[in-house]
Amino acid sequence: MIRRLFLTVMFLASFGGQLLAQDQDSVETESIDSIGYDFVIVNPRFQNAFTFMGRDFGLDIPVLSTDLMYYFRSGVYVNLSALKFIEENLPWQYALSLGYATDLSEKTDINISVSQFLVAGESAIAGIQNLAFVQGSFGWEWGPLYSSFQTQGLFSEFGIDLFLSSHHSRYFEIDQRLFKSITVSFEPKLSIMAGTSNFYLMGNFEIFPEEREALNQFEFLSTEFMLPLTFTKGMFELEFQSRYVRPFNVPLFDPSRPRYLFLAQASYSLPIKKRIKSRK
Repeated sequence: MIRRLFLTVMFLASFGGQLLAQDQDSVETESIDSIGYDFVIVNPRFQNAFTFMGRDFGLDIPVLSTDLMYYFRSGVYVNLSALKFIEENLPWQYALSLGYATDLSEKTDINISVSQFLVAGESAIAGIQNLAFVQGSFGWEWGPLYSSFQTQGLFSEFGIDLFLSSHHSRYFEIDQRLFKSITVSFEPKLSIMAGTSNFYLMGNFEIFPEEREALNQFEFLSTEFMLPLTFTKGMFELEFQSRYVRPFNVPLFDPSRPRYLFLAQASYSLPIKKRIKSRK
């Protein structure tokens, strides 16, 4: 039971920054000097099993989650995430994030954010109420691929975990629209992740002293290959994603293994018109 509660935090952290990593739809403005748009973005999703850094911890629990984001035209955003394991006796979990995302040029962008995790009710795991997650990423459209490089920090009462990852994808769009109005696209993505493993200390695992020391070592953690198929109509987007996850350097006490996952998610962006004061 305690171990399964700990996995909630791992799942929420694994989605940090992903919503803004998707391409945003553009909105035609009446006058670029007088009208701008903020966005309210709703993003519910279902995954048939959770993973964190390629690890499923030997469990097979479906997860239902959603994001509610307010994205300011300046690039600042506030996001509330809610998550529920589809299993009895596991409470709702939440994460509140504040971030900033912007294009540096036509081919580069950045995204930074900080998140605080919140637990509904009592938690049997020490440290979750004081858990924070910080991430920063740099994206580069350098030719055949779009690549992003991400640094993440997970802060808890048990110490700090540092993660480094790189994500590489290629966007494809089918020329002819489905039913003359729906854009169909797919974007294969390869992710490579490395980092430390102090997060195991929140899971009530039986860890021997020599294994405890190894958790501070910076190691290659996992690779993931994702193949999403996306249907877009206006501000609405529906995505189905298959994913192969392969963990590396898994401790002996962790029964995680390679596996295939399935994810489905929807996203709706509601534009909020803002009048911009013209500078004289």
